[in-house]
Amino acid sequence: MNLNDRRQQILQAMQSISRMERGKLCTQSRGPASPPFYNLQTWEKGKNITRYVPAGEVPAIQEALAGHQRFQELANQFVALTVAHTRSEAKAESKKNATKSKRSATRKPKPS
Repeated sequence: MNLNDRRQQILQAMQSISRMERGKLCTQSRGPASPPFYNLQTWEKGKNITRYVPAGEVPAIQEALAGHQRFQELANQFVALTVAHTRSEAKAESKKNATKSKRSATRKPKPS
């Protein structure tokens, strides 16, 4: 499979992610007799923001968190492929330029 084809696949996979949420879902408890409650902790503008999550919304939040994690993994793959593509193009271009300059450097000047 070609680099561009793989990059397109990654972009399509990223586009298919419909739910995302950043942060970490934490289980809290007020004591052994009380039921647990949930907080979603995120960083926004350099501050730690904590938001209460009702128990009924926990599965949806977990799905959204998994979506964000998957998106990050795909983004890292996309960056790695793009960097490899950029480096291979730069290497090919430098070989092209090296061949051109060698020819001109070894040529003898024409007599006038």
